[in-house]
Amino acid sequence: MKASSRLLVLGVFSSLLVTACATGPATVPTPRSVIIFSGERIQTDRETMAEVDSWLRVQREEIDRNPSFLIRLQSTTNPGYPWRDFEINADTAIVFLLQTARDAEAPYLIYAHLRLMASRDDPAELEPWMPEEDLDKEGLDLELAILDRVADVWLLGRSVYDTQAFGPLDEILYAREAGFLRELVLQARQERFASEREAHFAAEPDRESDFRSWMERVFERSEPGYADAAEAVETGEDLPPGEPGARP
Repeated sequence: MKASSRLLVLGVFSSLLVTACATGPATVPTPRSVIIFSGERIQTDRETMAEVDSWLRVQREEIDRNPSFLIRLQSTTNPGYPWRDFEINADTAIVFLLQTARDAEAPYLIYAHLRLMASRDDPAELEPWMPEEDLDKEGLDLELAILDRVADVWLLGRSVYDTQAFGPLDEILYAREAGFLRELVLQARQERFASEREAHFAAEPDRESDFRSWMERVFERSEPGYADAAEAVETGEDLPPGEPGARP
């Protein structure tokens, strides 16, 4: 087992997921409503969350045990989306997470794992971890498919495992649920997806104003809240492991 990788995966949901990998799937409790400061609610169901819980356990075990790659979860001082400053160096993916946002580890690790598998020359590397309809996607469409998985993990954490709210992931989750995930990414990553943004809003000119109105109602601002990384300070240190047996 890779010691460095194991250091990273013992975080959010740790005691529940690690125990369940040894004893078999746990029964997922009835999900509670997810609510943020504006009062906006999301409700899911037990069957959906049980499915997410099942594939998440398998994928986290893969992250922990597969010796062919390494995911480094490094600390930063300001909150950011999973893609902010994300790096792939050969068989190592580096993803940055706010030092105090330990509840958000699992979604960030899943993002890094899927991005790393998608970057490999062999398409079969991604096949076990994504729905069949997403395997041939590229560019923006692939990024949205990966973020859809990230949103599922965060919804599981917030609704079943009582993880604390975290702004960047809450925006991704709520945008996905409202049908605005594409607009969120295009507004937050204007340089990366400049041509896609221009084409999208030219084809659907009302979507930009609709998105801004939705953001104002749900998050009390008109733009994505974590797109600017200018003031973030990367410590260069891997985050320490969560405490096994304790609520993350």
